[in-house]
Amino acid sequence: MGMMRLLGSISATAGTPTPIFTGTVTAAVSFAIKSNIATIILNASSMPVGYSAGQIGASVGQQVTLWGFSTATYFNGKTVTVSQSDSTFNKFSFPFTHIDVVSTADTGNTAPAPFQHYRAVRLECSPSATHTVYVGDGTVSSSQYMAALNPAFQNFVEISGDNIPADRIFIDTDSTGTAVQVSLVY
Repeated sequence: MGMMRLLGSISATAGTPTPIFTGTVTAAVSFAIKSNIATIILNASSMPVGYSAGQIGASVGQQVTLWGFSTATYFNGKTVTVSQSDSTFNKFSFPFTHIDVVSTADTGNTAPAPFQHYRAVRLECSPSATHTVYVGDGTVSSSQYMAALNPAFQNFVEISGDNIPADRIFIDTDSTGTAVQVSLVY
């Protein structure tokens, strides 16, 4: 079928859609929205040393995946296109239709959306897992999903096609820490 790449185990947080494949993750510390432009301030200490804007996802034109925000939950599961970044690469902005929000502390994750697409993506639960993992897009939940992995019924799902964007596949779970093993096929 093709060359396989094992990504390893991805842990999910209950109630928080988590992407199965991202670039380098950088934590957010706050956000603001003004005139339908959202700005996210990044945690400079979470950026890998020596990384440039393109590597942390803050360069203009790059797509960035957002998840894990506790206040700005409307960002979770979104992939946005950066319209502006600052010279120190510790913040970036993107168009986002919403009422204005003053600068607000919030934790969340940002990562550049990988540009690679695959022939197949396989998600697998451990046979010893006791909790359900839900698979879908950025709005996946226990009531909205494409597949539900539970060892009692189904412990793996494979998504096949010619051009699968793995960064658009998210998981959620009914118990924090539940994990899936992710494999990609080129």
